[in-house]
Amino acid sequence: MKKILFLLPFLLVLAACAAQFQPTPDLTERVNATLTAMAPTPAPTETPLTAAPTATPADTATAAPPQTPAALSVESLRNGVYTSPDWDEFQLTEGIYYRTPPTSQESPEAYTTRMLDTVLYGDLNSDGAGDALVFLATQNGGTGHFIEMAAVLNLNGQPSNVSTVALGDRVVVESGTIQDGLITLNMRVQGPNDGMCCPSQSATWTFRLENGQLVKIS
Repeated sequence: MKKILFLLPFLLVLAACAAQFQPTPDLTERVNATLTAMAPTPAPTETPLTAAPTATPADTATAAPPQTPAALSVESLRNGVYTSPDWDEFQLTEGIYYRTPPTSQESPEAYTTRMLDTVLYGDLNSDGAGDALVFLATQNGGTGHFIEMAAVLNLNGQPSNVSTVALGDRVVVESGTIQDGLITLNMRVQGPNDGMCCPSQSATWTFRLENGQLVKIS
């Protein structure tokens, strides 16, 4: 009991000190406000940038290249219309044209124009289209076989015979070329001692199509 009485004044002093230093509500609020003001402001969240879509350039208009006419077919040449200085105008049917014999006793086979197998292709008039040279053999009732060369232009894929020249009786066109408009024919013709039936002499002839006409150069 004496020990309790001895401690009682000491406890009262501590209680008084604790009451003296207890923070008031106003002081607590001011401290909290100060701490809040001193707290660092969080950095704003960065929004990742999205690259704008690359604009696709509009397709550049490109002029369409000029179209080359289709090549002349053998079929179109075998059924084409031709004009001959000697036999006038005629149309082949599957490579042959029959004339009417002068008399009924003669065979139509002796009055024909036939397209030969040799055909040369190339540009005759420098327009970029593939033209053709057709070789024709005409019988007119006798033993002769008169060979002609027909220049056929390619007009939008259709054949047009613009010029025809005579090459001779029973001459042979062995080969030929069309190069830069120059026509070169490798021929076999009658030599000084040859009969008309049997040409044996080699020759090279050249032609050009000038102003729509076949012209022999050499």
